[in-house]
Amino acid sequence: MRDVFREETWHSHAPEGYECPFCDLASGELRYPGNLCEPGDLIYSDDLVLAFIASHGFDPEPGHVLVTPREHYELLYELPDDVAARIMLVTRDMAVAIKKAWNPDGVTTRQHNEPAGSQHVWHYHQHVLPRWTDDGLYFTPKRPIVPPAVRARKAAELRAVLETANQH
Repeated sequence: MRDVFREETWHSHAPEGYECPFCDLASGELRYPGNLCEPGDLIYSDDLVLAFIASHGFDPEPGHVLVTPREHYELLYELPDDVAARIMLVTRDMAVAIKKAWNPDGVTTRQHNEPAGSQHVWHYHQHVLPRWTDDGLYFTPKRPIVPPAVRARKAAELRAVLETANQH
């Protein structure tokens, strides 16, 4: 199933001539003058992933971590299994490090795909953010309960896609 999904070609949202800041950091050369990443931001690096402090912060505390593949993949949909698994393991390790280093009340992880999903750097990255009670990072009003019949219909639609992928 996963191989069938990855065989799809996904549209890139990167503008013409895009200079990827995360590929630049991964190269160790920092060739692009507009790149806000700095060598001192790097926390962890292996053959598959990097973890580094983000150049943009979220109040009340700056310093959240980005975990990104070393190789350029724009979207979650494209990640090979070994890279996806490594990203999750390093994300977990960064969350534990954040808890031990800064003692926040909690940790949030999040990831965005495509412009409508709030992605703005065209290289996959997972955010790992320290959180404090009432920090207001994102206030979301309580959502209404989705009726069971609607949830069942949505589950059936996704199962159908997965079953089709398994038949290939």
